Amino acid sequence: MQDPIESIEIFWYTYTPMWISVGVSFFICTLLIPLIIKFCNKYKLYDPINARKIHSGNIPRLGGVGIILAFFLGIIVYSIVLKKIPFTRIAPLLAAGLLIFGFGILDDLFDLRALYKLFVQLTATGIVIFSGFRFGQIFGWILPVWLSYVISFCWMLGIINAYNLIDGLDGLCGGLSFFTLLTLGLTLTYISDPSGVLCLLMAASVLGFLIYNWPPAKIFMGDSGSQFLGFMISAVPLYNSIDNFEYNKFAIMLVLVSIPMMDTIAAIWRRIRDHRPIMSPDRMHLHHKLLNLGYTKKQAVFLLVLIQLMLCGTVCLALYLQRSKGAILLFVAYTFMVFFFSWVHFTNRAVLSKQRRDAAAFSHETDEI
Repeated sequence: MQDPIESIEIFWYTYTPMWISVGVSFFICTLLIPLIIKFCNKYKLYDPINARKIHSGNIPRLGGVGIILAFFLGIIVYSIVLKKIPFTRIAPLLAAGLLIFGFGILDDLFDLRALYKLFVQLTATGIVIFSGFRFGQIFGWILPVWLSYVISFCWMLGIINAYNLIDGLDGLCGGLSFFTLLTLGLTLTYISDPSGVLCLLMAASVLGFLIYNWPPAKIFMGDSGSQFLGFMISAVPLYNSIDNFEYNKFAIMLVLVSIPMMDTIAAIWRRIRDHRPIMSPDRMHLHHKLLNLGYTKKQAVFLLVLIQLMLCGTVCLALYLQRSKGAILLFVAYTFMVFFFSWVHFTNRAVLSKQRRDAAAFSHETDEI
């Protein structure tokens, strides 16, 4: 039996070019973000305050530029300089990602209509899915081609927008994305899937950004950053991999993105119920509810990132179990998230009801006086 330390050493030296590229992405992002902050301050490119935002003051919003530039420079080092990954496999993914990123910058600068955003997302999703990135099976059931396309389209569109919507607290979207990308990157790399390096490069870039985005944030990633992260997290794992990962891949991804995904489902349902446009902002997202329950901004971020870390650990454990046992563990993890969201929702509703009763009683006492 091979010594564990020896296995780690082999893993490290085998993937040394990858670690070099990961380091490049991290350090480039840490160098770029201060320059972007100065640029935004000079030209007053600040994040606008609306019904969904809870920050105050002038905060630059183009942090996504630093994340994506660092990511692509890491790819250049790994793919061209070190000649480690064929560009032909990832070219459609990168092209679609650039489309999402480019429109995201325009949206950050000019606040474009949601319909234009949806059109760009559909185009980018189509490029990726028709290039072979799609769900092929669920728990061993081979999906009919038409259903595979439908599920993959809905999946990518939903997750892109989910990460965009969850970006409401300092460090939240970045923290969730970092651990998700790190888990995917290490898992895919361990099973010799070359697309894993893309997740690790993205994780390194996000980590460099988090240095400046962790509460209190000096910069936000903006729509260009949050949409690109959602795009990468939803798209990269869709490429065919080994059987054990493929068997539970759908459940794995549901667990990994459960926080932003459930928050988005709740937001859509809430807006349909209240007869409001689906894209209209409000202050009833998961992080808003935690603030209503008495958590500080930092406590809310730490709690959600800690839960994300636990979910990532569960996914890693599930991958080393037999298929059926791994599926059961993933089901338990997802069920836990459903209960967590339900607890936050109903507790928050009770708090709001009490606040309304207290306000009504105070108003009645004032009228009597």
